[in-house]
Amino acid sequence: MSVQTAAYGGPVTPETAYNASVLVVDDSTSTRDRLTRLLGSAGYTVVQAVDGRHALKALITGERVDAILLDLLMPSMNGWEFRAVQLENPRLADIPTIVMSVKILTEHERYSLRVGSATCVQKPFEDQLVLERLARIVDRSESNGAQKKRWLTREGVPLLWSKRGSVACEAHAPVAGSEQWVAEGWAWIPNFAGKNKVQYTCQQCEGGPIQHGTRHLAERLA
Repeated sequence: MSVQTAAYGGPVTPETAYNASVLVVDDSTSTRDRLTRLLGSAGYTVVQAVDGRHALKALITGERVDAILLDLLMPSMNGWEFRAVQLENPRLADIPTIVMSVKILTEHERYSLRVGSATCVQKPFEDQLVLERLARIVDRSESNGAQKKRWLTREGVPLLWSKRGSVACEAHAPVAGSEQWVAEGWAWIPNFAGKNKVQYTCQQCEGGPIQHGTRHLAERLA
């Protein structure tokens, strides 16, 4: 295993090359190393950061990852603070995130972390559970280039739609791969969907009708 010293406060550890890369954010060296070995053995490329501040620096300066494993209790910038900044940044908000905590989070706490895009794993964690949760939110066949094919709002936010005619941002959509996600046929709105000047909006964020022209979305998906 080759390890490089990273400018953002932790080692970048390339494991077996794969389409999906995971950013592990945890102030515990032993936890980061354990997750790096676990994910590396499963074929993921792993990047480490010692806290939220260093994780943000890595992402903002160009590090591309497909998922984030985020500890909540850290010095400098904890997981709550990192998540708040992440969700406000259109480019970073799109990254699926698994939140790791020693306590069971309340419904209110889970909502503040956006349960639609963050799966919670309680510490101490089981290796198999982490792998299962990660597999649910990461589509290994999807590359970063594929993400660019998603339709974006004027604010640069990608949206999802369902076969039932609903439109939502990631924070208000079902968890990717969940029973509700599959049953309702959720998927990212593709870039070509906006060629007819259609402007989609998240129904919960906007609190009003979907702005998609005269045709109902369900008809467009039929």
